[in-house]
Amino acid sequence: MKAISIKQTGAADTLEYLNVDTPTLKTGEVLVKIAAAPVNFIDTIIREGNMPPGMMPELPIIPGVEGSGTIVDANNTELKPGQKVAFLGPIGASAYAEYAAVPADRLVTLSGDADLLEAAVLPVNYFTAYHMLHNVVRAQPGKTALIYAASGGVGTALIQLAKNAGLTVVGLERKAEKLANGLSQGADFMFDTSDDNWVEQVKQATGGEGVDYIFNPVAGDTIVQDLELLKPLGHVVIFGLLGGAGETNLQAEAFKHFGKAPTITYSEIYATFFNDYPLVESSMKALYQLLDEGKIKPVYSTLPLSEAAEAHRTIEAGKVTGKLLLIP
Repeated sequence: MKAISIKQTGAADTLEYLNVDTPTLKTGEVLVKIAAAPVNFIDTIIREGNMPPGMMPELPIIPGVEGSGTIVDANNTELKPGQKVAFLGPIGASAYAEYAAVPADRLVTLSGDADLLEAAVLPVNYFTAYHMLHNVVRAQPGKTALIYAASGGVGTALIQLAKNAGLTVVGLERKAEKLANGLSQGADFMFDTSDDNWVEQVKQATGGEGVDYIFNPVAGDTIVQDLELLKPLGHVVIFGLLGGAGETNLQAEAFKHFGKAPTITYSEIYATFFNDYPLVESSMKALYQLLDEGKIKPVYSTLPLSEAAEAHRTIEAGKVTGKLLLIP
């Protein structure tokens, strides 16, 4: 079969498109013919060799942690050939390929008329968003959410799911086209963080009250603005470190706002995946129900699997709106 292999760390052109053996199934695994393999930022970090200590997989590796497709070998499980499925897997799930071996108990079965490209968008981005909204902050209708990188994969999912949950959405971005996209996805307000006055703009948009929930993949020193904008009893969820750890003394900064009793949470989907998979499963089923009902509309673009290097360059340049899918 055709697959993408990382044999050595480095730039995007180290990704190799080559022939490899079709996976041999272990007990409990099924063989899935991949319809779409989403590209995630973690794939680029693995390719560069910049994973945290102890988390870098042994090379060579076929990247890709999620996908959608059709079962071609059910391997004596209760599943059946021809069933449409989607999955979220760990590092090593090897989705950048024509076929992948996936544990049967980690698959979500889809309806017969499911769109496999739309279905591929949900496992990482929409689960991340759903988990933060419904399992972490337990969002309540009528509240206000502030979403960083609102036109990205998780940001787009957050906007759609937050509006479904009855929230007012304030989105943050840095380019005119991305601001427009956030509004098109349902955000009530979009502000440009390259404008030094964006914090005051958010305050004005919320009648001076601020926001109840903040979803932040940037980190760095942005906690300063977050705590300033947060309402009493509000909740900041940090789910990425695009801006690094920053230099802010988090304890000291939070103490300045002690009277608000703020909650600050770090959300990492694999902590839940490995320690409470039933919560992942129930959340995923809820998401695919929303998809079937037309209440969410995944945003994506595609490239052939053979152009994985270009896909990595595109995502690293910040040029992806929604999700970028590789098609075998």
